[in-house]
Amino acid sequence: MLKNLKKATKISKSSGLFLGGALFGTLGLKVLTSKKAKETYAHVIAKSYQLKDELDANVSTIKQHTDDVLADAQEIYLAQKQQEQADSIEDIAGANEV
Repeated sequence: MLKNLKKATKISKSSGLFLGGALFGTLGLKVLTSKKAKETYAHVIAKSYQLKDELDANVSTIKQHTDDVLADAQEIYLAQKQQEQADSIEDIAGANEV
C-alpha cells in the first residue's frame, strides 16, 4: 500500500511540474510578446547598432594609422636601399681607381 502511495505521489509531482512548466511557458510567452518587451528589445538592438558603428569607426581609424606607418616604413626602406646602392657604387669606383 505504501508503494502505491509513493507511485501516486510521483505521478502528481510530475504532472504538477508539467502543469507548472506549461503555465510558466505561457506566461513567459505573454511577457516576451508584450509591447513593452518589444520596445525594450528594439532599444537593445538599436544600442548594439550604435556600438557596431563606433567599432567600425575605430577600426577605420586604426587602419588609416597603420597605412600611414606602412607608407613611412616603405619610404625609409627605399631611402636606405638607395643609400646602400650609392655606397656600393662608390666602393666599386674607389676600387677601380687604385
